[in-house]
Amino acid sequence: MIRITNIHFRHPNTPDSVLKGISLQARQGQLTTILGPNGSGKSTLFKCIAGLWHPEKGEMTFGEASILGYNHEQRAKLIAVVPQEHEPPFPYSVFDAVLMGRAAHVGMFSSPSKKDRQAAERAIAAVGITHLRDKTYTKISGGERQMVLVARALAQEAPAMLFDEPTSHLDFRNQVLVLRKIREIVAERQVTAVLTIHDPNAAMLFSDSVVLIDDGRVIAQGLPGDVITEENLHAVYGIEVVMGRVNGTMVITPHLLASPVEKQ
Repeated sequence: MIRITNIHFRHPNTPDSVLKGISLQARQGQLTTILGPNGSGKSTLFKCIAGLWHPEKGEMTFGEASILGYNHEQRAKLIAVVPQEHEPPFPYSVFDAVLMGRAAHVGMFSSPSKKDRQAAERAIAAVGITHLRDKTYTKISGGERQMVLVARALAQEAPAMLFDEPTSHLDFRNQVLVLRKIREIVAERQVTAVLTIHDPNAAMLFSDSVVLIDDGRVIAQGLPGDVITEENLHAVYGIEVVMGRVNGTMVITPHLLASPVEKQ
């Protein structure tokens, strides 16, 4: 599992910390979702886990190993990252974009091997985008591009995967398709997966566990139904919500007659 203990982060030359002692754990074979409003610290926490930023205090382990001191190559063999969006500098084919996921396994002055190309082919097939294989990555739709990024991460063959708000620029249909595919991959490959997201309904539907954060602190963590409650959402988002079941599925809607209030 990924275990994060008492992580603090502050930008240089700023007095206030963005992360204020966050602790959480993400287990193998489960999709752990970090949920919270804008400015809550989700993106900062994601970048700390990915190794893009270094916390000023705290510990981060994968299994029994501390990974805070890992260099980029060491971390890439453990954790594959799927960003919100990606705009390549050249019009690569979908296959070449996925093949880039093998960079951690290819020597500095080497070319991708047959094994690397086979891993890319397997990832493309696993995500269900074989029909896009030879298309230009920059000319496919946003939803298709996100699937390519998932395939690229899968080709990396890392035991952990991070997804940074992977549905933030997608329409409703593609949001569902991408989240469904991520959940399927996590279960089938038994990877340790962490996802950041804005939408509590999506977090409720697709997560195995949820970490609700606000103002750089963990408000609650556990099973989706235990964390995503009317009281917790009101405290974090400052609006009243109503929760109820539709066709057996819990759905969260804003209370239309209530005005937003100041968060406590």
